[in-house]
Amino acid sequence: MAKAKYNLNQEIYRLAQKYYGTTNLNSLTSFQLDKITNWATNTNPNTHAKISGNKYSGKTYNKIKKIF
Repeated sequence: MAKAKYNLNQEIYRLAQKYYGTTNLNSLTSFQLDKITNWATNTNPNTHAKISGNKYSGKTYNKIKKIF
């Protein structure tokens, strides 16, 4: 479990550095954070929202909670 948290955390920082040129997540806008989170967790909130009525599944929220 701890390894999965570490890998997801590292992936978020890697994507932030690659696409936005910074690892400081506080300097990113909410839209940018949403995009990075979706890429790192491999979810598509637009498709998922149409199916279940929620933007994210419970598992995605738990992954995000564990990081921050």
